[in-house]
Amino acid sequence: MTPPKYQEVLDFWFKESTSKDHWAKNDEYDQKIRDRFLEDVEKAIRNDYDDWQDEAKSSLALIILLDQFSRNLFRNDPKSYSQDTKARLLVTEGVDRQFLDELESSEKFFYLLPLIHSEDLQDHNYLHQLGEVFLKDNPSYTHIQKSWNDHTVVIKKFGRYPHRNEILKRKSTPEEIEFLKGPNSSW
Repeated sequence: MTPPKYQEVLDFWFKESTSKDHWAKNDEYDQKIRDRFLEDVEKAIRNDYDDWQDEAKSSLALIILLDQFSRNLFRNDPKSYSQDTKARLLVTEGVDRQFLDELESSEKFFYLLPLIHSEDLQDHNYLHQLGEVFLKDNPSYTHIQKSWNDHTVVIKKFGRYPHRNEILKRKSTPEEIEFLKGPNSSW
């Protein structure tokens, strides 16, 4: 029996891919996602997979399509960020429905990731609130707290991620230009 499409997304992300695949800019990996999942990302964008938001695992797969795969498929294009709002809404709805209780630790991490991608400080505050519980229950993930904090510091300082300015055709302030010259100014 063929697994449901959402399970293919989860198997690819959590079983076939490595942590390095998830975080490194890699044209070959991006192409692999394009070959296997471009049509699915387009369907998710068109709301064809909205029924996936009804259960924890399928909701996670939808978040991965919208939040992660869109960044791989549309790298250096405004479209890479165009589904961030929808992904964040899926997170808040899923948290309200206790979907996190049904997910493994690594799945929870990626479920929450759209909050850190947000340029809204309220989303970061919400992540830190959820993150306290997540990190308490998953001490092996405490190393990510620094990354979450680093992202939040940038949002507090600039109200946005300056490294997105060029892609999104936003004018950078002098302070942002200086910041972008430094290390760890983009993710």
